[in-house]
Amino acid sequence: MKSNSKFKKFLKENGFIIVKNVLNFQKDLKPVLNDMEFVMDCLIQKFAPKKYRNKLLTYDFNKKYTYVSKLNIYDLDQYFNTRLPRDHVKKDSDYFASHSLWNLITHKKILDVVENILGSEILCSPVQNTRIKQPEKKLPKGSIYDGLSGRTPWHQDAAVLTTHGQKFCDMVTVWIPFTKTTKKNGCMITVKQINKMGLLNHISGYRGQVVVKNSKLLDKFKPIYLEANVGDIILLHKHSIHCSLPNRSNNFRISADFRYNRAGTPSGREALPNFYVRSKNKKNITVHNYKQWVALWEKAKNKCIPRKYAFKYS
Repeated sequence: MKSNSKFKKFLKENGFIIVKNVLNFQKDLKPVLNDMEFVMDCLIQKFAPKKYRNKLLTYDFNKKYTYVSKLNIYDLDQYFNTRLPRDHVKKDSDYFASHSLWNLITHKKILDVVENILGSEILCSPVQNTRIKQPEKKLPKGSIYDGLSGRTPWHQDAAVLTTHGQKFCDMVTVWIPFTKTTKKNGCMITVKQINKMGLLNHISGYRGQVVVKNSKLLDKFKPIYLEANVGDIILLHKHSIHCSLPNRSNNFRISADFRYNRAGTPSGREALPNFYVRSKNKKNITVHNYKQWVALWEKAKNKCIPRKYAFKYS
C-alpha cells in the first residue's frame, strides 16, 4: 500500500485507486452472499407457488435469484439493497441489513485504507448500495438501464447528495466486488483525471437515476476499465465520473458500494444514519454492534414515513 500522502495524492490526481487483496472471500464476503440467499429463501416462501417451494429451495444462489426475479415482486432490488427507498417509505419498507454486512462496513482493513484518505475521524455514510446483476440477457427490459440490476449510467457520487453535501462533504467511495469483475461481466469504467473538473451538471435519468448531462460526450474519452478480483476494493473520488458496462457474460456480477465521510463534514443525506466508525476519541463511537446499527435505520425509517422523500438528489 502507498504511504498516506502518496495514497491520497494518487486518488486526487486520478480519481480512483484499486487496492489489491484487502478482503478474504470466505471470511468477509461469503457470509453476505449467504444472507442474500436467506432473503431469497424468504421470498420464495412468500411469493412462489406452494407446490414448487421445496424444489426451489434446493437451487443454488444464481438459479434462485433468476427465479425470484421472474415473480414480479414489487421493487425486488430493495430487498437486497442496504438503504431505505428514496421515496414513499412505509412501515413495511424492507432493506438489506445483515450482521455480515455490518461486519463488512466496519471492517478494520477497509477502515485502514479509508484512513489514508480521510484521516482518523471517519463516519459511515448512509449513501450505500448492494447490487446483484445477473446476465443482461436474463433481465426484464425495464431493468436493463436500472443501476441496481442493470447498467449504471455515467455519474459522480457527489451528485446524489443535497446541495449542502455536494459542497462540503469530504467523502470517498469504497466499491467491493463479490465476484471477479471484467469487461465482459460489466465492470465499472471511469475517465482518468476528470474528477479535477469538480462537480458537473447532472439530470434525472431513467427511473430518477442521476446521470451526467450530455453524458454521450464522455464517449470520446479513453476509458479506464476498473477490473478487479475478489478481495480487491476500488476507491473512488467523490467527483470521479464512472458508469458500468452491461453484463454480457453468463455469470452474475455482485458488488457493494459503501461511502465514508470525514467527521465534521455533512453526509448529504441528513435524514439517514451517519455515525462514527473510527475515531481517536473512543467516546465518539456510539454504534458498537449490529443491533444498534439496525435500530438507527429503523428510527430513520419511522421519521421518513410522513415524507414524500427519504432523501432527494439536488
